[in-house]
Amino acid sequence: MPQPPNRSITGHRRRRTTGLRVKVGDVAARSLITLGGIGTIVAVSAVFIFLVWVAAPLFTSGRIVDRAEYANPWAAANAALPLHVAVDDHNTLGLAVTPDGRLHLFRVDTGETIEQRDLFPERNLTAASFGDRSGDVVFGFDDGSIQMGMITFETRYLDEADDDGNPLVPDDVLALDVYENLAYDGGVITRTPRNQFRHRTVNVELREPARLDTPSPVRRLSHTEYAGRTMLVSYTDDGRLLLNEVRERRNLMTGEVRIDLADRELPFTLPPGRGAPDHVAMAGLGDNIFVLWNDGRLLRYDLRDRDDPRVVEAIDLVEEEGEQLTAVGFMLGRHSLVTGDSLGRTRVWFRVAEQAAEVADAPETVDRIDGDGVRMVNAHELSGPEHGTAVTALGRSLGSRMLSVGYADGTVRLFQVTADNLVLETDTRHASDPAVARLFMSPRDDGLIAVTDAGVNVFAFDRRYPAATPTSVFLPVWYEDYPAPRHMWQSSSGQAGFEPKFGLFPLIFGTLKATFYSMLFGLPLAVLAAIYTSEFLHKKVRARIKPVIEMMASLPSVVLGFVAALVIAPVIEQVVPATLLAFAVVPLAALLGGFLWQLLPYEWHARLTPWRFPFIVVAVIAAIPIAIFGGPLVERLLFAGNLRAWLNQDAGSGVAGWFILLLPICAIATAIAFSLFVNPALRRAGVEWSRLKVALMDLAKFGVGLVVTVTLSVLLAVVITHVIGWDPRGGDFRVWGMDLSPLQSYEQRNAMIVGFVMGFAIIPIIYTISEDALNAVPDHLRSASMGAGATPWQTAMRLIVPTAMSGLFSAAMIGLGRAAGETMIVLMAAGNTPLMEMNIFNGFRTLAANIAVELPEASMGGTHYRMLFLAALTLFVITFAVNTFAEVVRLRFRKRAYQL
Repeated sequence: MPQPPNRSITGHRRRRTTGLRVKVGDVAARSLITLGGIGTIVAVSAVFIFLVWVAAPLFTSGRIVDRAEYANPWAAANAALPLHVAVDDHNTLGLAVTPDGRLHLFRVDTGETIEQRDLFPERNLTAASFGDRSGDVVFGFDDGSIQMGMITFETRYLDEADDDGNPLVPDDVLALDVYENLAYDGGVITRTPRNQFRHRTVNVELREPARLDTPSPVRRLSHTEYAGRTMLVSYTDDGRLLLNEVRERRNLMTGEVRIDLADRELPFTLPPGRGAPDHVAMAGLGDNIFVLWNDGRLLRYDLRDRDDPRVVEAIDLVEEEGEQLTAVGFMLGRHSLVTGDSLGRTRVWFRVAEQAAEVADAPETVDRIDGDGVRMVNAHELSGPEHGTAVTALGRSLGSRMLSVGYADGTVRLFQVTADNLVLETDTRHASDPAVARLFMSPRDDGLIAVTDAGVNVFAFDRRYPAATPTSVFLPVWYEDYPAPRHMWQSSSGQAGFEPKFGLFPLIFGTLKATFYSMLFGLPLAVLAAIYTSEFLHKKVRARIKPVIEMMASLPSVVLGFVAALVIAPVIEQVVPATLLAFAVVPLAALLGGFLWQLLPYEWHARLTPWRFPFIVVAVIAAIPIAIFGGPLVERLLFAGNLRAWLNQDAGSGVAGWFILLLPICAIATAIAFSLFVNPALRRAGVEWSRLKVALMDLAKFGVGLVVTVTLSVLLAVVITHVIGWDPRGGDFRVWGMDLSPLQSYEQRNAMIVGFVMGFAIIPIIYTISEDALNAVPDHLRSASMGAGATPWQTAMRLIVPTAMSGLFSAAMIGLGRAAGETMIVLMAAGNTPLMEMNIFNGFRTLAANIAVELPEASMGGTHYRMLFLAALTLFVITFAVNTFAEVVRLRFRKRAYQL
């Protein structure tokens, strides 16, 4: 009987149109999913753009923001060019000390002379030495005396009126606009944004003169203050080089300070054909004296033994005939010597170990001298103008590693010496006599004073972030006191002449090291656990085990880091040999348990199948006491009875280290060789063998393979150690500044602890995704494989794993991203030291941990602050690149899986 139209077989009318609720739900779901996807892309892009926006200014150049030119303020007094110029922190008041012993105060913005003082009305000034920041000065005179003192800027704030309303400042001061300056009462007064009147003056405190052990005029003078004492070196007209340690005695009744000089004459003879030295300079620590002539000759005195000061180095700082030194100075801290020459080159010299100096091509010693184990090297060379005009003036920064250089053609260049970075370039604009005679930088590195015979140029500049350049951030840099260029991160220090080190490579290396060791531990366990759970466990057991492992992901990383640092690390430190032995014994116990299980009779095997896994677990647990009690024996046999001494190369040879490192590689090679050559032969020969005979042959093959692995590892270790001469404990494997030696000194918080604990943290996420990917493989593939006679293991490894490879790879990449971005575990358990060593027993610092540690102490907007954002951007780019690569590989695996 025919059915009525629009009716189904059941007799119900079928609706051919989609309901309104379904349509609305479909549109809403599509819209929400689309918005969610777009929102995710926008959020990630916004994070990237913000990081770039904060970090990009690091690589911008400095610029001049204001300048002024005026006549020399001391010209009215017919004074020569000043010996020293200084300005206050706000660039409002300047002082100049001229060779006639007069102090000139002037306004920095206009050059207006405020005051002139005759510091020494009855004596003739012949030499002077000025300190870095504290205002300490030492003057030398023609009667062989010296006078110490302080010339400092002082600040006080004036009120508009007293409590009774009476004005305390004149009307012209009250009429000042914000930031407007006025010469007032021996100084400069400025109105601040808070309507305060800031008055800057100069205070001069000179102590009683003290006589050197000579009546001859003092011609060269240099001093330094270190560890609460003042060291002074002077050269006098009678050809003597005197070293003095200044001792102060304070009269408790009058408060008067008396200066005593402990004189010592240094062994000094004028070199043949040379007159008096042109420069005498004392290093900041008072341990070295440099005596220089303009033809390039340098004598360096070692003062570490005060009872036996001696010349330890005599070199020529110029190479070409006729070349002259035209300017000499120090960098901040007075450790690095700076020289400018007639060819326009500016060079920075400091001392390194003699072996490193030979590699660095240091100048040859002129005379045969018994040295002190260090030599001067030219670490930085700063280029001048293209036409090679002579350097005429040097001005060092008072708070950073910047250096201003003036040239004979009026060019002024500002460099960041550590990064070899030309920050900015300008000129003096004096057509009549442009040569720069003196250069002085403001205390805040935001101003520069260039003095010429024709006048004074004042530059206000924005230096931006000169210590950070692509070269200094990502390539090796030669830092002061280090034997060679290297990658380093050290953003702060309590040292006065500190040189910031903003190399990101140690942090990138630490991130990769943490990821490598955590993946080395966690990835195999997680993937193998997922394979076993998916393919071999009963469904009921799997349903209980999987949630338990997934719950491990809920453990806070700070808790894991706390346990690792305060519990696991101290325990492992006491049983390191046993821990190393456990890494070998536990897997061997699991394999041995499997082979012993095969020896059971078939009927027992069938009955005890549910107990197979507990049996292997018992075998593994039994291996732990073996490792604990066998640890001391292994330490005696392999590490000369003391693992720490062995790691420090104080005992034993490197054979044991290579044996341990090569053991896994030899095991893999042996397994591959057996699979290619031994197993096919055994399969052909064992067609008629009984089950017990096959099991015994497998056990024998396992034993033979173990012996072959150990023997091969020992032979290779002996060859590498005694024939090639490589020691795995340090120094032989340096690539791009990285020490790839895998075994060195032991630190309590190290990569092994981090690898174990962070591996424990990434196991849940890798396991969950891997297990889901394996379960997603259709069951008909398993059934077909089993029906063809394959074993469950063959089915899992040759069919299921390749089919699920895209999911397994995604799990590995997600785990890698989790390890790369981990913060708290690394922060608490890795030692947090930015080292570039692959040593598993040493610590490191990652990008994420560095940001967490240093961001709270970084001043907003500064170089350090932006460098941390650059570190975050670097981590973002690394993870983005890895995830993109992972997605490409995953799609490739997925395409191959579809072909099955």
